[in-house]
Formats: sequence, structure tokens, C-alpha cells
Amino acid sequence: MTAPQFQTRRATLDDLPALRALWEAERLDAAALERRLTEFQVACDDTGRVVGAVALLRNGQHGLLHSEVFADFAHADALRQALWERVRTVGRNHALARVWTRETSLFWRSVGFDPADEEQLARYPAALGGEGESQLLTVKVRDDPFADMTPEQEEVMLKQHLRADTDKMLQQARSLRVVLYCVLGIFGVILAFGAAIAWRYRNRRGRPLPGRR
Repeated sequence: MTAPQFQTRRATLDDLPALRALWEAERLDAAALERRLTEFQVACDDTGRVVGAVALLRNGQHGLLHSEVFADFAHADALRQALWERVRTVGRNHALARVWTRETSLFWRSVGFDPADEEQLARYPAALGGEGESQLLTVKVRDDPFADMTPEQEEVMLKQHLRADTDKMLQQARSLRVVLYCVLGIFGVILAFGAAIAWRYRNRRGRPLPGRR
């Protein structure tokens, strides 16, 4: 039997009736999620029917995966795989470095999500909400020097980069000044040489020709 194929895309207003039915079937707050439609990615079957969805809330370089729903849980993992690939694409487009979730399916563990440790939790953006709720899982999706830093560490690194850039600019300015001095020196030599030639030429014109008195 051929495995079903699913197409994924960003949710649109036309998807609201299907999504609302899925949210209500999972006893999620449909009214609240409807206002967050732009966070949702949907999976459709070969007839175009919405059969699964998941939301990605973004904040800076972090994203929170939440509110997964499926029309048929027999295809849940296949739908999760399709939606996860879609989420990764969205994450790359928005330069996400880390994704978080509270979804409990073993599928998420299989694609790299692990329980967040205390150090990672300290970097969880408050804007993503839900502190103190169920366990957070997280996965790094892109290497970034700032993604796993505390605000204090980011400030130190930014100052170091700023200092390095300033030093580089000063070095370039010094080099430019040396070049300018060299050009001015050469120009001065040329002027002096030209003046000397002009002086000799004028003196030569003022002398009597040989044999004349």
C-alpha cells in the first residue's frame, strides 16, 4: 500500500473552518488560536483537504512549536514529518537558531528534541510564554554564536566585536594617512624638480650666446 503524500504550506483564512474543527476535536481554545492563524502551517492530502497543522510562534532567533492537530492519528507521524520539514524551512527563512516545544509525542524526540537543561531554560524567551507549564523540549536548528548566550554574554561579545571593528578602522586610517603623506611627499618632490628645471631654463635664456658680445 502506497504511503499517503502530503503537501504543506502556510495557513490562510480559507483554512479556518477546517482548522477550527480540528482544534475543537482536540479541545483546544479555537477562538484564541483563530487569532493566531498566521503562526500555523498546514498539511493537505491529495484532494487539498487540511488533515494536519502545527503552529510556530517566533521570537528573535527562537521558535515555539505548539498546538499540533491531525484529522487521522493513524497518519500522525507522517504528518509530523511533513510539517517538521516545513517548519525547518520557515525557520531557515527567519534565521531561527533554536526551536522549542511542549508536544509530548516520541516523534519529536526522534528528530532531535531533548529536555531543556537549566542553562538552556535560562535563555528561553519570556515572549514565547508558558513558563512553568509542562516540560520544554528543544533542538538547535542552526549554529549561531549568539543563540546559546545569556544577555550578559551577548553584551560582552558585542563589545569585543565593536572594539575590534574600531581598531580595524583606526589601523585603516593610519595606513591611509601614511599613503597620503607619501603622495604629498612625491608631489612635493615633483614640484621642486619642476621648479628647479624652470629656474635653470630661465637662467639659460638670460645668458648671451657664444661668439656674441
